[in-house]
Amino acid sequence: MPRGREPRALHRPDTSPVPRRFALLLVSGGLVALATGVGLSVTLTYGLVFVALLGGLAYALGVSGLAENRWVALPAFVLGLVAPFLLTFGVHSVLMQRIGHTERCVVAETDEHPSAKYPSVGYVLTCRSGEVELDRDWDDRLAVRETEVLVGPPLRPVWADDARWNLLPVTGVPVAMTLLVPVAWLIRKQP
Repeated sequence: MPRGREPRALHRPDTSPVPRRFALLLVSGGLVALATGVGLSVTLTYGLVFVALLGGLAYALGVSGLAENRWVALPAFVLGLVAPFLLTFGVHSVLMQRIGHTERCVVAETDEHPSAKYPSVGYVLTCRSGEVELDRDWDDRLAVRETEVLVGPPLRPVWADDARWNLLPVTGVPVAMTLLVPVAWLIRKQP
């Protein structure tokens, strides 16, 4: 290639900045989707955590576009990817500690899956508040026909002996996500 000549590209990449309005719409829409996904996952099923994950990714793209600075992208994407899972499991555990109550339940039916890729046992438990369906890993299966379950409608029930979450990581992630938005706004390159 001769000196002083620029290589030709198939197309010129667009280097214009992301409009602030679009970036703020991504951030706010991502936070709404994150909150909706966490709420649905805590009450209905963990399968809906993908809604929160999409919201976390939209948040990360919005913050990265708002800042227009590479070093903000890493914490934004880390928070966007970690927040859905941390908030789903953490919020559920903290809320069950606060509003749930322990019930003594009797095993009514078991469904064993010892040869599956992830061996587990499905239990149907009869409690005072009604029937509850819960799963356990094969190594943690119940040795007796009675167990304790945390129940707190409208949240999904959990085993009473599951690990407890601390309130600090559950509140720390939303605070970090909220504080990253004004930081991204302030470091945005001025035109």
